[in-house]
Amino acid sequence: LQDSIGLLPAEGVQYNTDQWDGYTVERRQVLEHLADQNITDTVFLTGDIHSAWACDLPTNPGTYPFSTTVGTELVCTSVTSNNLKDILGAPPRTASVGVEEAIKTANRHVKHLDFDNHGFSVLDVTPARVQMDWYVISSRADRAATASWSTSYEVPASAQKVRKVSQPTTGASA
Repeated sequence: LQDSIGLLPAEGVQYNTDQWDGYTVERRQVLEHLADQNITDTVFLTGDIHSAWACDLPTNPGTYPFSTTVGTELVCTSVTSNNLKDILGAPPRTASVGVEEAIKTANRHVKHLDFDNHGFSVLDVTPARVQMDWYVISSRADRAATASWSTSYEVPASAQKVRKVSQPTTGASA
């Protein structure tokens, strides 16, 4: 469909050109290298985009889920830096929801987005899987802020895809 009518850009819809989106040729080279060399279990851990993400990394985002997925990306949000909600001055889970859904619709390999919350992530790595647990803080301006679990995604060994899980890790080996 993508190739015949050009409905979506081949590299997906750009969100931030200071990240992967600004380096489409280089990103393609890295992902093609992983595919060509049959490198598996690649998980990119990133941040500095002030939002939480969980993504599959296909060699061809325009044909996902029918293209080869060669890795995953887990992104930790910011503790204090402005996110989309802060930039827009919008109440939580209002303006950002439409943006998140539009990005996920145009980029089907993006499985989780959170443009509203501040917090941190805990990464648990075992031979069986990698799991990232996202925690949100009650207020970035309050030294007594509390933290609560938000969501978790895992990447089972050899799966090359993120999968939502129902609880944070206990830290015990799987």
